[in-house]
Amino acid sequence: MDIIAELIECLNNIDYKFFDEDSLNELLDSRDSAPFDTEWCRVAEEISALKNDQNYPVEKEEEQDEIREKAFMIIEQNMESELADYVSDDFGLIYDSLVLDYNDEWLDKMIEEYRNGRIPAGEL
Repeated sequence: MDIIAELIECLNNIDYKFFDEDSLNELLDSRDSAPFDTEWCRVAEEISALKNDQNYPVEKEEEQDEIREKAFMIIEQNMESELADYVSDDFGLIYDSLVLDYNDEWLDKMIEEYRNGRIPAGEL
């Protein structure tokens, strides 16, 4: 999963010193409201409906857990914020989409935000 490695590297390269308390709160609020939250939940539900024992065995769950932990730790080490949970969830969603060969325009935009060194939020 080269894309996951690329996105982890991009996450490592974000300059977290520019996140003060106000900008972080604004980012979190933007993720918790429409349109971001609505779209994120829609994609998560569609992906969840695709999962079954044949196309998503235990090994995939374990690999997803490892990827989510990496993403979580990067944010946690740089910001000690609940943002770590959000980013971890994003990386789990991205991983699942790759495993299940799920394609979605909004998800592609979220991935592109990470590629561009930004934490996705708001209108993508």
